[in-house]
Amino acid sequence: MIIGYNESSLANSESYISYRDNPETPEDPVSRCKKLIEMAQHLTKENIEEAYVAIKQYSNSLSRAAVRAFENESIVLLYNNKPNLSMIQLIPFMTLRKGDRYITYIFMDQWIQNPRGSQEDTLRVNPGKLHDLLVGATIANSLKMDYSNLTNNSTLKTILMSLYCQFFCRILNREYGLGADKIVYDTVQYYVNRFFLTNIFGTPDDGSTDELAKKHFKYIDSMKSEEIKNQYNKNKPETVSDLITLIKELTPVMKKNLTRSLVVTNWMNYYKAPAYLAIDNIEYLIFMISAIKRGSDLVNARANDIVNETKDIKSFDAELLKLIPNNTKE
Repeated sequence: MIIGYNESSLANSESYISYRDNPETPEDPVSRCKKLIEMAQHLTKENIEEAYVAIKQYSNSLSRAAVRAFENESIVLLYNNKPNLSMIQLIPFMTLRKGDRYITYIFMDQWIQNPRGSQEDTLRVNPGKLHDLLVGATIANSLKMDYSNLTNNSTLKTILMSLYCQFFCRILNREYGLGADKIVYDTVQYYVNRFFLTNIFGTPDDGSTDELAKKHFKYIDSMKSEEIKNQYNKNKPETVSDLITLIKELTPVMKKNLTRSLVVTNWMNYYKAPAYLAIDNIEYLIFMISAIKRGSDLVNARANDIVNETKDIKSFDAELLKLIPNNTKE
C-alpha cells in the first residue's frame, strides 16, 4: 500500500496546501502521483543510458550515493507522455511510503528531451538536471528515514538558515530596497532566520534559537534586540503568510502592498517553478541549493552568488552525505 507522506512535512507547507486546495488544480498531487506510479513508465538505466553513463562518471561521494539510491530503487523515475496527466513543475519529486520503506518518485515529463510520442527506446535527458533531481530526491528520501540526522547537524543548520534568509531577503530587496535602512534590514533577517529555524528546520524555539537568529546583528543594540525578540514572540509566525504579516509592519511601503502572493510570485519568477516548495519546505530547499550550487538551470543560476559566498558552503555536500544511511557503501 502506498501512503502519501504529507503528514511529515508537506502537510505543514503553506505553499503545498495553497496549490493542492486551489480550485484550478486538476487533481490532488498525492492522488496524481499514485496514478502515475500505476500507469507511467518506470525508467531504467537503459532508458536513459547516455545521461546515466555521464552521471556515473561524477567522482564525488554525494553523486555516487544518489546513483546508488536510483539503482536500489529508493528513487524511481516516472515518465508519462500524456501532458494532461503530468505532474506540475512545482513538484519535481514526492516521497511516499510503500510497506516498510520510503520511495521517492521523480517526475521526468518536463525534463525528457524526446518529442512527445517519440518511439525511440533511449530517452534523452540533460545529465546535469538528472543529477540534481537525483541528489534532491535522495536527500528527501533520507530525511524520511531519520530526520534527526539533519536537526543534529549544526553545520547544516547554520548554512541552510543563512541561505534561506538570503533567498527570502533578495526577493524583498528587489521590491523594497531594504538595505537602505540597516535597522529594518537587520530586523527582517532576524524574523526570517527565526522563522526558518522553528518552522522549517524544526529547532525548538528556545534561547539558543534567538541567539543564532540574531548572530548577524551589526546595527542593533541590546535594547532594540530585546524589542525585536518580543515583537516576534508576540506574533509567533507559523506560516509564510504570518511571517509576511509581521515583516510588513516595519515600513509604510511594505505595509501598503506586501502580500504572500507578491512574495511567492516573485520567488517563482526569480528562482523558477521547481523551487516553489523551497519557500517553506526543507527537502525542496536543499534541492534548490544543490541545483544552484552545481549551476544547472533547474533553478535560476543567477542566485549562485548567494550560495557561493555563504560561509562553509564548501562543506555542504560532505554534510549532506551524512544524512544518507549507509553512505559509506560503494
